[in-house]
Amino acid sequence: MHQVVEAADALDDKDFLAVVRAVVERRPRLSVLLSVVDTAAASLDPTRVEDADADADTITDAEEVELPDTVVEVDEIIDVPVVLATDPRIPEPDYTEGGVPTFDRVREKIEGRFGTSIGSSELAHESPAGKSVDEQWDERQKAAKAKLEEIRRSMGK
Repeated sequence: MHQVVEAADALDDKDFLAVVRAVVERRPRLSVLLSVVDTAAASLDPTRVEDADADADTITDAEEVELPDTVVEVDEIIDVPVVLATDPRIPEPDYTEGGVPTFDRVREKIEGRFGTSIGSSELAHESPAGKSVDEQWDERQKAAKAKLEEIRRSMGK
């Protein structure tokens, strides 16, 4: 661990931030540190130009950038083995850590499918083909009633 600290100490600020960014990118739980690294890297870039429309409060030089007050001394570093996660997956919002959907997720999915089925049947009836089928059904019903009346009249004679 001390060798890593010594090697990092030998780097200039820009290279050091690039190394830290490369390490932090693979660790989603350190996203706050990633934003600090990006802010610090942007403050070191002398070619950075702000928009003309930007507010007066916009950061323009390195002196205005506030970095965290926490400083880690070399003596505070504890030698521990580094364990790399093989699959650092973040569960989807409506799933448990084990990958099982929550009750709300299942209910929303069922309601969505039910709504889709009702909507598709309504759209089918509103389409020209659907109207044609409905009109044919109505014509057949009228013809059936007329035929039934005719049969009843002929039986009544």
